[in-house]
Amino acid sequence: MIWLWNQKFSSVQGSSHEGALRPLFFWGGGGTVRVRGGIGMGLCACLWAVSVQGATVTTLSNLTVMGGQDFFDGAASSVTGNADALVTPVVKFSDRWSLFPTYHGYYQGTQEVRSLAGGGTLFEDATGHSILLKSVHTWGVWKIKPSAGLSFEWLRETKDEEWGQGLFDDRKWNVGLETERVWGETSGFRAAYDFYRIDFPNYKSLESAQDDTFSRELAGENVLDNTNHMGTLTLWAPLGLGFRMDLTGVLNTRSYQDQPVVDQQGQLEPDMRWDDSARIDAALSRAFYGPREWRLQGDVGVTFEKQNSNQNHYDVKKAQFQPDYYDYRDWGVAPALTAISPQGQWRGTVEGSFEWRDYGVRPSQDGSGNDLTEPLEVDTAIARFSLVRALSPHASLRFQGSLGWSHSNTDYEQVFQYNYRMANYGIGFSYEY
Repeated sequence: MIWLWNQKFSSVQGSSHEGALRPLFFWGGGGTVRVRGGIGMGLCACLWAVSVQGATVTTLSNLTVMGGQDFFDGAASSVTGNADALVTPVVKFSDRWSLFPTYHGYYQGTQEVRSLAGGGTLFEDATGHSILLKSVHTWGVWKIKPSAGLSFEWLRETKDEEWGQGLFDDRKWNVGLETERVWGETSGFRAAYDFYRIDFPNYKSLESAQDDTFSRELAGENVLDNTNHMGTLTLWAPLGLGFRMDLTGVLNTRSYQDQPVVDQQGQLEPDMRWDDSARIDAALSRAFYGPREWRLQGDVGVTFEKQNSNQNHYDVKKAQFQPDYYDYRDWGVAPALTAISPQGQWRGTVEGSFEWRDYGVRPSQDGSGNDLTEPLEVDTAIARFSLVRALSPHASLRFQGSLGWSHSNTDYEQVFQYNYRMANYGIGFSYEY
């Protein structure tokens, strides 16, 4: 029997990332357990490999636990924690074919702002479960990886809200195909196509509880449910002088089968909403030695994303029409530095990220909700640190924290969160095998 917890840190709006405590998980049975590095603390690990009808099964598990506290605009939460479980029994049939079924479960107890339905929403906690099946076929330097998965996520905006009743609870299923080609150990490329659908089963029954300034285009049934086609291309290669470059491009087309486009009179047209987005990520990294033979690695990444949507916005309260309401451009930069002691007993990481989002023609607003002349902009910055002390080849103590800021030129926040400060810290234990 395995008792698992895991830590993820809260993120500010616009960042895709960690922040939270997750529910209690139990996993029983034999298998190898492996805790990977990263934020969190893991408990219990075991490893076994058995031969089953010519196949070798090796189970890898990532178990982490963390306890701590978070702060939102200066208000401290009670002591909470995060839990995460990742289990992958790798089935190797031959040198050319392996199967990777993966279960992932989490509970996030720290507060987090996520960008949903056109703006940031604050959630008190969240939990989710997902299953992914990936088959890896190898032919020399080529790999083909078909996959299929299913996930469920529950988000609570208040602690007294019952699980499963959240406005933005979602279900997602996906299928995909990935191709990878490598040159030696340092260069290669990866191309992938994913088809996925996201449903929000509670939105129809709960949307009427929203503020009456909520978008006219979102007042209906199943209006957030969407279907996606996503293509990804990744390249990596050395650049000389010890540098490595990673470059990723993503194209995504999203269609909403039950969200009609709103016109200038606030009426719903026969055409349905679609969003097209393109994103480019570039990262440069280099490993080197510092004082007293400490091993260091520096990384810096830059991103650019643009979304174009045919959906407009109609403010019911003011009877006001705004075109291209969901278009935006996004720029980001993320530096990081990791230091490891000569014997590997200590590892410290300091990293940060800054993101600037420009909503194009969507106007900023004053505190009463009146439109201003400047378009809406949102700036977010996050600083994170972690310190890990190895107790044995598999067990470590961890301490980590983060600070986050979000600032916007709009002051109206009855519906979405734009201006806030977030911070958290966590102390925990990890086991890696």
